[in-house]
Amino acid sequence: MPMRDDGKEGDVKAGDGIFSINVPANYQRHRWLMRYRIIATDVSGKITQSPPPDDTCPNYAWYCDNGPAEWIGTRDPGKTLPLKFSPDFLNTLQSLILIALQTDVARSQWDGNFHKQKQQGTFVYKGVVYDHIQLNNRGQGSAHIGGKNKWGLKFNKGHDVPIQNHDGSPFPHTCDSLNLNPGGSTPYIPVLRGISGLDEVLSMRAYRLAGVPSPQATWVQWRIVDNTEEVSIKDQFEGDLWGLYVAIGDMEPKLLADSKLPDGLSVSIQSGIKHTPRDLTDAPKEWEKFLNGMRSNPNEAWWRTNLNLPAFFSFHAMNRLLGNVDLRPDGNHGYYRNPDGHWAPIPWDNDMMFVPRHHQPGIIDAMACLNHPKIALEYRNRAREILDLFASDNTDNGGQVGQLTSDLAKALTPKGYLVDWSKLDESMWNQHPRMNQKGSYFVNPCGADHFGGPWKRTLTTNDFNGFRKYLIDFCTDSRPNKSYAPNDGDQRGYGWGYLSHEAKDQKIPGTATLKRAEGAQFIFTASAFVSPLGHKPAVLECRVGRLGKLGWYELQELWRNNQESGTNFNIPPEIFMEQGRYRIRVRWCDDTGRCGHWSSPVELNSEAK
Repeated sequence: MPMRDDGKEGDVKAGDGIFSINVPANYQRHRWLMRYRIIATDVSGKITQSPPPDDTCPNYAWYCDNGPAEWIGTRDPGKTLPLKFSPDFLNTLQSLILIALQTDVARSQWDGNFHKQKQQGTFVYKGVVYDHIQLNNRGQGSAHIGGKNKWGLKFNKGHDVPIQNHDGSPFPHTCDSLNLNPGGSTPYIPVLRGISGLDEVLSMRAYRLAGVPSPQATWVQWRIVDNTEEVSIKDQFEGDLWGLYVAIGDMEPKLLADSKLPDGLSVSIQSGIKHTPRDLTDAPKEWEKFLNGMRSNPNEAWWRTNLNLPAFFSFHAMNRLLGNVDLRPDGNHGYYRNPDGHWAPIPWDNDMMFVPRHHQPGIIDAMACLNHPKIALEYRNRAREILDLFASDNTDNGGQVGQLTSDLAKALTPKGYLVDWSKLDESMWNQHPRMNQKGSYFVNPCGADHFGGPWKRTLTTNDFNGFRKYLIDFCTDSRPNKSYAPNDGDQRGYGWGYLSHEAKDQKIPGTATLKRAEGAQFIFTASAFVSPLGHKPAVLECRVGRLGKLGWYELQELWRNNQESGTNFNIPPEIFMEQGRYRIRVRWCDDTGRCGHWSSPVELNSEAK
């Protein structure tokens, strides 16, 4: 089709050097993909092609999309009433669209003979086409057994995708690959089926808040165009809509933190090197050196030189609080090596969380650092801190796990609709012909049998809100009789109890109290140091956290000060410049390195300046 520069048929101005073309309307149809190249010939006969021949994608493309059609489905076709999911509702969650051959989709997801083999397709995101991408199934033993399985997408070099979170905020960096998880609890023991990935997204957010390098995780609507019908009147399981998935970035340093990490080495314990920095000549050797070092019973100095201890402390504490029972030395985590030589663990594969039974060991090789008493003491300090700053407030606006869970859950329960995304997930997959565990959504109560023994999961309400409450109760002191013990099988407060068990130390300083000094706006006074064993005071730690807005959580430290003498401290007024709620706390640390619990907070409400 010729392009014009004569001011006719769509060309705005003749002779301006801008060539235009009007594509006939009969090519602009909903769900049609149009591929094209531009070939220009100059007056001397020289031909130029765009994209150039060396581009990793040989063509441009556009996709005609008039928005999603209404979808009607039900959890048990023929037995339960159908639910209508309107186009307006479907537009409440961002779409990822794959255009591929139906045979390639089926091979990728359900044919073990094609395990991890690359298929080709076209990816559409935010109106932009990324053509000729690679797709495959993911996973190890569970790769094909669920029915609703994991996906891996690999984009062409030079064509990274700027993925956004469900709230519209961008990932820290563009993605050259993307992982999609089904968000339905592990297919081995689907005791949380119906939770719609809240366990995975919440876990990754909690690790990041605690300072652990962690992949970004969010929800997406997955749509696959592989036949002529967008929806089928006869069969609710046919058509473009595949429903709710959890999108997770890879273990690349550029994606592991909200603030940019130095370009370091990252490794998956199962699949090996994930990213090598430019200045590192032998990444496998560097990784092998660290791994063998951890397994050689090293001394305390070695751990302090090679392991990012604060990151490990937070990782291990969160594993206990979040019930990460599928963690093991040979799986479900990775490591990031900062150029300064310190390695930090990376969480991965969080689809067996919030379980009140042992299963896999629940630890990694770096756990051996806790064999050294001084390091173990420092870990217990951090464990108590996470209990105080993340697991002591179960309310929807308290800036801790209750608020984080509720904030995330809102993405799946948009206001003004009679349906939510958990209902759509249930309707699409509860009786899907490809599901191997049919009827497994929202079973209440639901029994499970992990390696540590059987237990029963109960929801107070058999819906998504019931799962939301389940997670909050798991992480907070919610058990009436307070009889906590590892592997006790009681979901109520189990994570809180397990972490409290590991944080216990009878020798810590007493918990301080805090008040604002009379007549002073930003001067505060802590109570005197008290030690049950007569230890001496070393440091009074003071901190400010903020809350009251989406994305503000107390565990994220806004300001901190350590002072070696006195009980009064002054906080700079500029700390409170932004409108919101602020919590000020203090704690004493003694001359043995032990720190007490953080005090109850003094809360300030700051108006916009």
